[in-house]
Amino acid sequence: MTKIEIEPVLADDFETWLNARPKWLQTAARMLIDSKRQLTQDEIKTLARLCKLEAKDEADQGFLTVTPGTLSHVANRPQLRIEEILDVHGLNAIKAGANLPFGKSNLSVIYGQNGTGKSGFARLLKEICGSRSKDEIRSNVFDPAPTPCRAHFKVSIDGKPADVHWDIPSGPHKALRHAQVFDSKAAQQYMGRTEACYEPSRMKFVSALIATADAVSAELAGEKASLSKALPAIPEILNHTAETKWLQGLKSTTTPASIDKECLYTDQLDRERIESEALLAEKDIAGRLLAINKEKTTLKSIETAMSTLQLGLNDATAGELENLKNTAVKARSTCEEAAAAIFGKAELEGVGSATWQKMWEQARAYSTGTAYVETAFPNVSANSRCVLCHQSLSEGAKARLAGFEKFVTDGLETTAKTAENSFVDRKKRLPTLPGQADWIVHMSTLGFEEADGITWLGLLKTRLDQIALGSPVGTLQPFDWSSINEAAKTKSAYLIEEEVSLSALLKDEHRQTMQSRLQQLQAKQWLSQNKASISAERARLIAVAAIDKASRSAATNSLTTKKNELAKTELDAGYQARFLQELKLLGGHRLPIAPQSKSGGKGKITFGLNLVGANGSHGLDYILSEGETRIAALAAFLADTTGSNQLAPFIFDDPISSLDQDFEEKVVERLVSLSQTRQVIIFTHRLSLVALVDAVTEKWNKMPGMPSVKPTLTSLRRMDKVAGIVATASARDLKPESAVRGLIDNTITRLKKHQERAEVDAYETLGKSACSDFRVIVEKTIEYILLADVVGRFRRAINTQGKLHKVAKVTNEDCVFIDDLMTRYSVFEHAQSDEKPSSALELDVFEADVTALQRWITDFGSRAS
Repeated sequence: MTKIEIEPVLADDFETWLNARPKWLQTAARMLIDSKRQLTQDEIKTLARLCKLEAKDEADQGFLTVTPGTLSHVANRPQLRIEEILDVHGLNAIKAGANLPFGKSNLSVIYGQNGTGKSGFARLLKEICGSRSKDEIRSNVFDPAPTPCRAHFKVSIDGKPADVHWDIPSGPHKALRHAQVFDSKAAQQYMGRTEACYEPSRMKFVSALIATADAVSAELAGEKASLSKALPAIPEILNHTAETKWLQGLKSTTTPASIDKECLYTDQLDRERIESEALLAEKDIAGRLLAINKEKTTLKSIETAMSTLQLGLNDATAGELENLKNTAVKARSTCEEAAAAIFGKAELEGVGSATWQKMWEQARAYSTGTAYVETAFPNVSANSRCVLCHQSLSEGAKARLAGFEKFVTDGLETTAKTAENSFVDRKKRLPTLPGQADWIVHMSTLGFEEADGITWLGLLKTRLDQIALGSPVGTLQPFDWSSINEAAKTKSAYLIEEEVSLSALLKDEHRQTMQSRLQQLQAKQWLSQNKASISAERARLIAVAAIDKASRSAATNSLTTKKNELAKTELDAGYQARFLQELKLLGGHRLPIAPQSKSGGKGKITFGLNLVGANGSHGLDYILSEGETRIAALAAFLADTTGSNQLAPFIFDDPISSLDQDFEEKVVERLVSLSQTRQVIIFTHRLSLVALVDAVTEKWNKMPGMPSVKPTLTSLRRMDKVAGIVATASARDLKPESAVRGLIDNTITRLKKHQERAEVDAYETLGKSACSDFRVIVEKTIEYILLADVVGRFRRAINTQGKLHKVAKVTNEDCVFIDDLMTRYSVFEHAQSDEKPSSALELDVFEADVTALQRWITDFGSRAS
């Protein structure tokens, strides 16, 4: 097996330029090539995403490239033909459901007299092809229920059939948009300044890229617009602060650390702001200073009271009372132990107790003060009595009383009482808690809540009670004075600071400094409160910056520059050369005109025609005749449209209007030559054009090396108010012999059936058509048989070779016979006034005339051979 290596396809200059474009644009080019259509909105969104990724230097699998040689392959033009128009409705006076076939030939001539529907079909073609000279399509004005225009087109693209169902809302069809139409309106446009109706393939491709880039720019602009700024506006009063200036300078490059720093707002700054606001809000500064002094005095009183409570209820005081209690308890215990030893044998209980001692003291006071003033207590002398019961004392009683006195006056009892008195005296020196109302006022002054104050007062009362009982220090209710002390200290510092600040505010310059500082603090607070919005705005600015960078990549400047270059090289220069060539082919090379182009930006070129060598600013219509103007316009049209290299139909509506014989022949020759490469459709009401087409194609067919061209002739007719009726076998298309035979075999047979069935309308319609055809057959009999085709009404050439001898065979009887038929049937072919309408067809007479002409043709042929 032989292995054939395929040489790599090299990129041309245009593809090299394309591959130097941004990657997303190369991707767009590849998508356009692959899809062979304008991109959808979803595809535009994909390209916008790739454009943003490329702006951030990020890779993506979605990026594509254009393979070398791809554009050259895509630029191949398909062969387009319009095969037939079917099922036409709502088109002027054209019959509902009308059809118009164009035949298999590349050259189709649609002939019909005025009012037969040619212009209607031409308007329909201009509408679906998107012609710049299209006319408004109207329905039949005589139809009481007008139908919107619609039609069915059978087309072929590179030989593949396709159906196009069209209506007016559909607009121009993309498959037929390259078909070009020339008529009087198009001629007027080309005699002015007109934009090129086509673009070379590369220009068209760049145009598609420009449209795509514009769509991507619009998509990016939409995304940018959706990123609306949500950052609240900082109050105007803070606009002069450094913080506001920082905020105004917020960019996509601002770092998060910078935002953290500028938005930092501590509790200390907030207190400073509150104090500053309060100071600046103070109007009676002197009065406020007096109030501060009173508050300071009150605070000093509170501090003193709190200090007294702290000292009076601290652990040292509690320890002191605990020791005093313990000493008193111990002394009393010792005393009681001694008393027990002395009074242990007493007959009564409680002797030596505290109650008993009090009684003893009273007894002493009575004895020394009243009963025995001169005698020491107890009086145990002879004849003494008990001061309590006044009974005489026995020796035993005297001994007991002496023992009791010795115990009472001994040091143990004194020591116990001294210790107990010390404990009681120290308790009396404990601080007294303020009432609840006063305590709450104190706590409120220091900034505490009432509930906290009540709780703390309860704790202090518990602790005071425990200390008064001499409870051990370790068991006391704890109390933390740090919050109260710190609050008092803070309050005192605040009052001092406020006093200093207010004193300074009495001076204006300090007030201004404080005002500036306050606004700075307020701005700082605003930044802190809106930190999340500021961070979001930074993220938005980053996204906007990315979109802006991507949008710059989507700008069409370089594409427009390239399109302008291509317009200059491929469009402008090519048009100039083609116009001169077309003008020469149409026989107008001597006309004093030259093409002129003008750039319209974005690769748009407008063309115009100028007079050559004319003095003054005269228009073309001032110098050129109507026919010369028509030739110039046709040359401009062909120069413009042939430059596209599209193999789409050319449609001409009455192309030889206002032309003389020479120009007519040149135009027809050019139209026939165009049909070698594409379909050419000609609408005309002039038999001269039909004859010229026949003559030129016949001439070409006889020339060696020339391609054979066989035109298709379709005749349109009008019956009453209905137009667009295609003649099934036109008398103009057939030789006289065949045409007469068709009348006898088909038309007369149908007329007889209509007559038998009493179908009056169908009979009259077909009868008028048959008489008209018969008149045309008689005319063609004169040209081709009686005069042997030596001369033709619409032909310049005179053919005598092998034909002139036949003319000599014409007799007077021949002339009388033909003249009679011409006279009687002229009423059916030519327009008549309403006063002289054509009479109803007499079928017997008509059949006899047709048969007579058939016999005459046979007879004359035998005589002239």
